[in-house]
Amino acid sequence: MGNTKVTIGDSAENVEEVVVEVEETESEDLQFDKAFVEVIDPEEEPVEMGITVEDLDPEEELWPGGPSAGKIIEWKKQHGDVYVTSITMEQHVVWRTMNRFEYKNHVKNVEKLGQSNQISQADISMLNEELIAEMCILFPKFDRSQLGQELAGVPSIIAQEVMEASGFVALEVRQL
Repeated sequence: MGNTKVTIGDSAENVEEVVVEVEETESEDLQFDKAFVEVIDPEEEPVEMGITVEDLDPEEELWPGGPSAGKIIEWKKQHGDVYVTSITMEQHVVWRTMNRFEYKNHVKNVEKLGQSNQISQADISMLNEELIAEMCILFPKFDRSQLGQELAGVPSIIAQEVMEASGFVALEVRQL
């Protein structure tokens, strides 16, 4: 193996020289296809590719039967961060994060239910998830009274994701 300086580009104006590690071959003529050579500049900021919901026609549904791009933009203005979770290939849930005030009120309400001694700890735990889901799911409309028709894990998944996105799970923890 050895290092070889290679010039790549698709035109005379768009040419870069890079150093690549190559295996030694019997032929001294090395040819590289630009499609197989990736140049990474560590000082260059990453560029996000793709379109955003703001780039779409406001009337366009994000998926068949789903909310429009305009509705998502409206929710983002009202709530800040808005997310979508795909439960199945056909079922998608749009939800938002919780703020500290909402969380404090939620905890107080769940605590009151627990103090009544009329509900088991398991029921409190499930009710906690359902109340978070009810508060934060924007689409489709989430109704705890209709849970018999939903997949059992939806409130659990959404509640967990809401808690993570609302800052209850650190992105990274390091010892210093």
